[in-house]
Amino acid sequence: MAKKNGKKAHAVPKMKESAHDIWLAGLGAFALAGEEGGKLFRELVKKGEGLEKINKARIGKIVDRAESLRGDARQAIAKVGNPLEAGMTGAMHRIGMPTRKEIADLSRRVEELTRVVAKSKAAGRTRARQPRRAAKLQSVGAA
Repeated sequence: MAKKNGKKAHAVPKMKESAHDIWLAGLGAFALAGEEGGKLFRELVKKGEGLEKINKARIGKIVDRAESLRGDARQAIAKVGNPLEAGMTGAMHRIGMPTRKEIADLSRRVEELTRVVAKSKAAGRTRARQPRRAAKLQSVGAA
């Protein structure tokens, strides 16, 4: 029994010493982080700026290439689309079908004629009402 107590008695100071060492290591890490933290932060910012410049240049190249491809695609579509559209317009004319532009022009002309007719009807009503009123006034004045 004495041996067990001796071992336990000897283990407690070692545990206290280990705990104290861990505490001191934590304090040292905290102090080092305080001293080196600002320097480390500035270094990280510099590295980030460098990477940002590189990535912006890469992205700029990719965007330029995409815009070039978009222009090429538009040209290809125009080369295929214009003859196809002209052929479709010719075929529609041959069977007597009007184009979208012709229908829009015709619709615009019908709307314009509708406005003119409505104005002339309104003017005709106004002229037609005036003589009746004048006739009524004359008949009232004669009586």
